[in-house]
Order: sequence, then C-alpha cells, then structure tokens
Amino acid sequence: MTKAKRLILHIGHGKTGSTSIQRALRASDKQLAAQGILFPDPGRHDNHQLLFPYLHGDLPDDPVQLQSLGRDPAQIMKQAESLWHDLLRRIEREQPETVVLSCENQFRPFPEAAIRRLAQLSDQIAEQTEVYAWLRSPAPFFLSNVQQNVKKRPEFRFLTPTRCRDVLEPFLLYGNGPVHARLFAREALIDGDAVSDFCHAALPQIDPKTLTRGLSEENTSVSAEAMALLQEIFREARPLPRGVQDRKALRKIVVAQDAVLPGKIRPKLFEHVRAIVEARVTEYSWLEETFGIVFPDVGPAEMPQAQAEAAYAALRDITDICSVNAARQEALWQATCAAATQGGVLDRLVRKLGLR
Repeated sequence: MTKAKRLILHIGHGKTGSTSIQRALRASDKQLAAQGILFPDPGRHDNHQLLFPYLHGDLPDDPVQLQSLGRDPAQIMKQAESLWHDLLRRIEREQPETVVLSCENQFRPFPEAAIRRLAQLSDQIAEQTEVYAWLRSPAPFFLSNVQQNVKKRPEFRFLTPTRCRDVLEPFLLYGNGPVHARLFAREALIDGDAVSDFCHAALPQIDPKTLTRGLSEENTSVSAEAMALLQEIFREARPLPRGVQDRKALRKIVVAQDAVLPGKIRPKLFEHVRAIVEARVTEYSWLEETFGIVFPDVGPAEMPQAQAEAAYAALRDITDICSVNAARQEALWQATCAAATQGGVLDRLVRKLGLR
C-alpha cells in the first residue's frame, strides 16, 4: 500500500486556535495538494473527531462529546471505520507526501492499548507520525474550559493537576514518533497567529499568507453573566421560555443576546482563584524538562499544593470564580425570554404557512 512520508496528528488542545487552523486547511485543499499535503474532509465538523474513534478504538467518557459523534457506540465505530477506509483509498489515489489529521477533542488521556493501536494504524499510512499540541497556561485554560463546559452541562468538569502530562506522556511512551508541544500565547505565536504558528512548526513548506482562510471563527467568549445564566439553565433552575424546545436551543439565544446587551466585558478570574489554579499544578518541571515550555504568566506558588487542591475542589458556581453583575444577568434573562418568545411565534407562523 502507498504510504505518505509524514502523518501529522494535531491534537489541540482546545481554545488554542484549532478551529482557525482546521478551517484554513479545509478551505485551502488546492493549495495544499500542490504541496503534496492532504487534509481529509472532516464532514459535518471542522475537525476529524468522527474518524479518531477507529484510530484509538476508544470512545470518550463524556456523554456530551459522545452524543456529538453519533447515536450509539456501534454506529460511531462503524462510521469511523468507514472514514478510515475512505482515507486509505484517498491516499492510494492521490499519493500525498503529508497527511494532516486534526482534532482538539483528542487532547485527553488514552490508555496504552489505544496509543499502540493508533501507532499501528498510522504506520500503515505514513513512514513517520508526528504529534503536535499547543498548550495554554493553567489559569486562562481553566477559564476557557469553564466557559465551554457551561454551554453544555450543569457543572464544569475538573482538570487534573497534570492535565498536559496525562495526555502527552502516553504518546512519548507508546507512540511511534516525535511529540511536539508549543506554548500558546499571542506573544509567543508566529505573527501572533495560530495558523501561521502551525504552518511554521508542522508545515514549513507552506506560506500561511497563501492559505485561504475559512469562515471566521466565531467569538464564542461570553460574559460572566451569560456563564452564570447558562449554568442555572442547565441546572434547570430556570424554566424554558415559551417557544423553546430544549436547553441547547436556549443556549444559542443566551449567547446571541449576550453579544448585544450593553455592559458585556470579558470574564476575569478572581485573583485568589488564579492563585489556586496555578498552585495546584504539579507538571511545570516536567513540561520544561520535556518540551522547554515555561508559562511566562505563572509565578511562584502562593500556597501549598494540598491547600490549593482542596480549595479547587470547592469551586462549584460561576460566582465562585469570577465577578457576576446580578442586574445584567437578570436583564440578559429577560432579553433571552423575549427573543425566545418572539422567535417561537415567528416559527409557528412559518410552519402554518407551509414555508418550513
């Protein structure tokens, strides 16, 4: 079987410009093909999350993420296997020098068997496999992780004190090629741009200025008031307004109204929460020794690790981690209800007229 020279596995992590990278590569298939690079069509997602279950033989333990893959585990695996065979046929037909697979959802700890399976399958399609990851410092990543979580579930998922090592070390121990980790900070990126930095590191033959940038990545950052309101909605502490069928639909209305309601500011962790998040991390030395990564915004620990761990475990509500303007939160709820009701009336009228 025909093999590519390189297989690049870009695993994020989340909130490091992954979507911008994926959209640029997807929109630039002709430019990439001219350089012998294949970025397979991901299908209904920006990333290759539908393919990766076959490569690992492993499914996420997160019900929300699992739901995004398919209706049940058997169907998810069948779909992933079909995509794998599509990729084999495409490599045979096009004979690329480099294949790029990208999915930030793969930044999670995998068991040894899953990494060995990935290595075995990647050996079938490429002479060398390289793993690339971009890492944010603990406090900004914690806040972005909470933001993503409250858009999907009632409680935010906690991170381990060794979240990066948990993911990367298995690749070093059981993988079949080099692992590259780079610092994600605007001042550290080439031209302050995630796509440029990715090309510089992983695809040096590509001038990022020649790429067709995909649709702009939506600014999905929401205010602290929206975060608190979404948490209440998914905890079912707020009723569904008339015209809204489910909480996911209501989330979209909250995010849209938050963008236009006056007074929106970027959330900021309380200083004591930042200190807690940074002090509980135990992988700083490992990251520096293994990848040369030092987070420039992290100073000496302000409390013992055990104390930080206990304080971290007590964080539950959005109001525990950042300042929330209660008046704006209530105004956001009223605006959301008004928009939902108006949208529901319009939707019923459209259906009655047979236009949908």
